[in-house]
Amino acid sequence: MADALVLDTSACLALLEDEAGADIVEAHLLEARAGRIALHGSFATLTEVEYITTQERGAGDAAEALGKMKAWPVQWHHSDDAMCSTAAKFKAAHKLSFADSFVVALAQRLDATLIHKDPEMAALEGAVKQRMLPPKSGAP
Repeated sequence: MADALVLDTSACLALLEDEAGADIVEAHLLEARAGRIALHGSFATLTEVEYITTQERGAGDAAEALGKMKAWPVQWHHSDDAMCSTAAKFKAAHKLSFADSFVVALAQRLDATLIHKDPEMAALEGAVKQRMLPPKSGAP
């Protein structure tokens, strides 16, 4: 079976905004198109990209970003009761955003590697497999 990866919002934005790590995310998309890996994403990531892009650049750019993401070889997952419970447990135990708790819950459910840029995810070592992308230029 192909390796499974979950793209966090930060990974998606890295590609959409051509930040550090965009090349790595692009390589994962190419691998997924070739059937060598399985890429997954959370409804929470779609929501975050939409509101962040709307706030920063407007609704038109947000719609364009979502259109690109939905064309990617990514299986987008929505929540259910079990995922809500897992996300709640992660949120209660760790300093995670609400959205990140769902992304982490998805990675755990799928036994997938979480691809992200979030230093606070280091606290989840052992709870989910993860690979951190390079930070934005000028980021600590």
